[in-house]
Amino acid sequence: MYAFTNHFSKSSLRERVGMMNRRQSGSLAWGRYIIWTMLVGVTVLACRHKTDDGMDYGRVNTKRPVGNATRQLAAELDEYAMPWFRQSSLIEEKQTQVVNGRRVAVGKLMSYPEILCLRNDRLTLKLPDGQQVKVFINGQKTESPDKALSALRFEEVDDLLVYQKWDDLPGADKYPESYRIFVSTTHKTPAVSQTRSHWARYLKAAGISDYPLGKASTFSMNKLLEANFFSNKLTFVKRNKNDYLTLYDEYKSDIDLYINGLPAKLEDIGGVHVREVDRLYANERPFDEWADGPGRKSRFVLDIQTAPKRAQRDSTYYVFSPFYSGDF
Repeated sequence: MYAFTNHFSKSSLRERVGMMNRRQSGSLAWGRYIIWTMLVGVTVLACRHKTDDGMDYGRVNTKRPVGNATRQLAAELDEYAMPWFRQSSLIEEKQTQVVNGRRVAVGKLMSYPEILCLRNDRLTLKLPDGQQVKVFINGQKTESPDKALSALRFEEVDDLLVYQKWDDLPGADKYPESYRIFVSTTHKTPAVSQTRSHWARYLKAAGISDYPLGKASTFSMNKLLEANFFSNKLTFVKRNKNDYLTLYDEYKSDIDLYINGLPAKLEDIGGVHVREVDRLYANERPFDEWADGPGRKSRFVLDIQTAPKRAQRDSTYYVFSPFYSGDF
């Protein structure tokens, strides 16, 4: 019987002699160990399974069906080793993701091109300074991107894909351009869809505004004076010779005005001394709120929070700086 207690009470010499006189195990005994090792190995191999379905877990699949010359060229930039990513696409498609070995849809892709706009219903480039772009229309490279795009009306565009280069990836220095635009055209009027409607509104807004997706800014009194000194119009207001605020002309016709959260009129803004400003909130709404359509709102919102006591107190300090000269 197997003993659960220790063997310290027995003679270790007697046990060693007994083990030396014991008959050696046959080859069948070794076979049991070999069979056991094989079973463990088979079990480990059986437990291994592929969960990525050809792609890393959680990696987004942006592959699209290749059907025309435009999509074929774009598909070349979708390769894993290429230093490009799809910045926007006028193709209604769904984003997929691998979860537990199964590919599932996680929603529609919706992004707008940062370097394109519509002016006079024609596509126009808004390229940052110092950056280049290549434009391919129906699979053919154009020699003059600006001229080629300006010849297209939005209604003629079928597919439109914009790619941007990752400058810090290996191989990026092989491409002098920062963007590539692929366009396929159609002679048929494209079907009306929510995606195309949003794109048209965005592109028209981008032709008017530098911030079609909206821009919110906050200024203290000192920041307001600094912005005024450098003619930064994101404040929507400037100070006049008497140090009172006045609205820039380009904002007057399409703005909601508030003082301390209460609706105000244009003449009310002119009664605010620059020294009274505590915080100034200047906001340009996103294009889908002010672009043509039902329920349109004003494009700009200005809310001035004041601190009247600061302007009324006795002047005990004199300030002189590039931004302001006066007493405090």
